[in-house]
Amino acid sequence: MLFDLQEFSDAIVQELSALIDTHVIITDRNGFIIASTDPLRLNTFHEGATLSMKNQTELHMTKEMCERLTGVRPGIVMPIIIGSTPIGVIGITGKPEEVGKYAKLVRKVAELFITDSIARQERERHTREIEFFIFDLVTGPSSPEAMMERAKLINLDTSLYRRIALIRTDQQMEIADVERLEKVQIIHPELKIFRWGLEKMGLLLPDMPRDTLSDGLIDLSKKLGKRSKRSLPVGIGEVVEFTELRKSFEQAEIALDVSVKQGRIVFEGELKLELLYAAIPADIQAEFLRRTIEPLFEQEELLHNLEVWLTSGKSLKEVADDLHIHKNTLSYRLNKVEQLLDVRLNDNRDLALLYTAIRLAKRKQSG
Repeated sequence: MLFDLQEFSDAIVQELSALIDTHVIITDRNGFIIASTDPLRLNTFHEGATLSMKNQTELHMTKEMCERLTGVRPGIVMPIIIGSTPIGVIGITGKPEEVGKYAKLVRKVAELFITDSIARQERERHTREIEFFIFDLVTGPSSPEAMMERAKLINLDTSLYRRIALIRTDQQMEIADVERLEKVQIIHPELKIFRWGLEKMGLLLPDMPRDTLSDGLIDLSKKLGKRSKRSLPVGIGEVVEFTELRKSFEQAEIALDVSVKQGRIVFEGELKLELLYAAIPADIQAEFLRRTIEPLFEQEELLHNLEVWLTSGKSLKEVADDLHIHKNTLSYRLNKVEQLLDVRLNDNRDLALLYTAIRLAKRKQSG
């Protein structure tokens, strides 16, 4: 067992000083004082602590022992034993017959504090292992066989997990936040939460009914968005084999972008053009826009009117009313679009190209 007593000794002493009205010390395995309510005793040698450590027993530092041993004051010293391993010594200063009533309390508080710290360190270590593993799983070049072996080492059941969801958070998550959310979430008892970047959180999910997942995610996003009083964007990838979770992750990223725009949870199955856009290289996207609607980039009014007309599904008059312009004005502007782009707005092929180009331009602008 590895535990850095030095790291927590000051906190233990402060905790105890609030409970008892006497000086407290903690020494390392070699008898040197590493924490004390009396600063003058720091880094000094306590011979009585070495005897207590060696014999693993409580010792009363009598007046006679103080005269005989180095660095000792009247009081009681006790080994701090975690499991079966002594990791240091804790001492209470005062007449042994008077401070004896505190001995069990002091030892118990110290050992509870350390046991809790060890458990917390273990939980944090496991959380980080999960995060490193998932990062490599969805981004790294490791072989499926290697990832399966690595999953065994961190006790991750590869037969259970089948999809990934991503949530846009309002702030960077700490490990304590992850632990708290894993306890309060109602999605699945085996769900794993991992941090992704500064403002994203991921969920490693077992396969489950869509309604169950959706309801649980709505509840979780509300808990996360409590400060901002809104539900947070959520994107969910498809169900895949464990070794193909990279695909589910990539879909969740696309779905999350759509969720940000639409203000609702988005499943990968709802993605249509978004999947196509994500698969098109940036240079091809730029060339497609150049060949379609680029002349309108400096004609924002024309571009906006065209977009509203294409996406509203309304009549010319209804669109004109929505835009607060006359029907003839809208008709004139749409004719001008036809001339600038050399298209026909009564041609379904041209309409499909223009709609796709506008959606692509909006996505590039927001991304």
